[in-house]
Amino acid sequence: VTLYEFDNLISKDKLEEDDKFEDFINPDTLAATEVIGDFGLKNLQKGEVIQLERRGYFRVDQPYMSTEKGLVLFMIPDGKAKSMSGLAGKLAHR
Repeated sequence: VTLYEFDNLISKDKLEEDDKFEDFINPDTLAATEVIGDFGLKNLQKGEVIQLERRGYFRVDQPYMSTEKGLVLFMIPDGKAKSMSGLAGKLAHR
């Protein structure tokens, strides 16, 4: 199973008129993590939303097809500044 997390494209909360947006582009907006999942994950279909315990909510982007084309899940942001569990992701998620 591959989990994808996405972060903000712009690193500043609000750009001012004289700010050049190129100076505030976040270079780390994507993180992928390979995990081992329960056998039942093979039954998920594209677009379904699931909660992974201590990780958060994810949407199925690509269902499991084979060992070469595994399950791909995209994290759904919850708006919190940091993870509720000790299992923080690879991105800061402000």
